[in-house]
Amino acid sequence: MITNIHDGRFGLEGNLRWELFDRELEVSIDRGADINYAEKCAEALVNLPDDTVQSIFEAAKRNFLFFCEYVGHDFNEDMDVKIYPDTHAEEIRADIFPHVFIVDKPKDERVGFHIECDCCWEPEHGLEITILDGRLVYLGPFEDNGPWGKYPEDDEWNFAVKRS
Repeated sequence: MITNIHDGRFGLEGNLRWELFDRELEVSIDRGADINYAEKCAEALVNLPDDTVQSIFEAAKRNFLFFCEYVGHDFNEDMDVKIYPDTHAEEIRADIFPHVFIVDKPKDERVGFHIECDCCWEPEHGLEITILDGRLVYLGPFEDNGPWGKYPEDDEWNFAVKRS
């Protein structure tokens, strides 16, 4: 799955195709992770469960709507993003641009990784998607939040957490 594997600055690097976004991703594999583990992570990414994919889109939509309100800006008008509270969450896919698939050193037997993304509404901080055992555990501004972090329910910047 991972192609063009070679030594890089921080560990192994390569490429991976993510059909969900029709994108070729750069791959960054931490020196503490081996290629077999990285391949498990890559397989988990390309075969994410449908409910996890839906969670990603719903969390990204929550992030977008919060960001618009937070900065007091209507990106639907100024940036041609067409996401509103009643828009289907999947429609935000066109405004997310994953570019780096990151595999950190595993802490246990679980499979976890994170993806650095650009997005139309937050060019400064971008977007990060963090998956642990097939479940979305973090979606928010890119903070290099690997899968082994703590993700408290009251973290207002983690949009993987549903709020009322």
